[in-house]
Amino acid sequence: MSETGELGSRMEQLETLGLMAAHEAAIADLYAAYAEALPAHKALFTELAEEEKKHARLVAGFVDDVRAGLVHVTAGRFSAEAVMNSLDSVRVRLEDAKQGNVAALDALATAAGLEDGLIEKAYFVVVEGDHPDLKQLLDTLASETTGHREKLKEAWGREGG
Repeated sequence: MSETGELGSRMEQLETLGLMAAHEAAIADLYAAYAEALPAHKALFTELAEEEKKHARLVAGFVDDVRAGLVHVTAGRFSAEAVMNSLDSVRVRLEDAKQGNVAALDALATAAGLEDGLIEKAYFVVVEGDHPDLKQLLDTLASETTGHREKLKEAWGREGG
């Protein structure tokens, strides 16, 4: 592959990682806003926000590995436009939450929907390579996301949903 082709490919991979990390960080911000807006669910949303921040850091941590050629982000796995649309949606919900315009059932359903979307789209199955900790890290991210969904669905059920 030519240098330009490889550089283009690496640049696309880095862009994908950047968007994924931004998406995780935006979800963390949304959950933190839900924690403030919904005192009855503060502990749950605070915990989820911290884990989403960790996810954002972990995803961003692949940047050096991509640059070194140790891992590869699957080309075309997600469209930048789809991730940007999701980011926009999360940001709209974030503004509503910051203004206190959120009901507990809606917040729990929104959060569960976000987690379901990440699971259904196999969001973390975008990075591949021989890096020794990669599989464990991806399994951890997927497992924690599944755990988020289950906690949210339980809370939603307790709330009367």
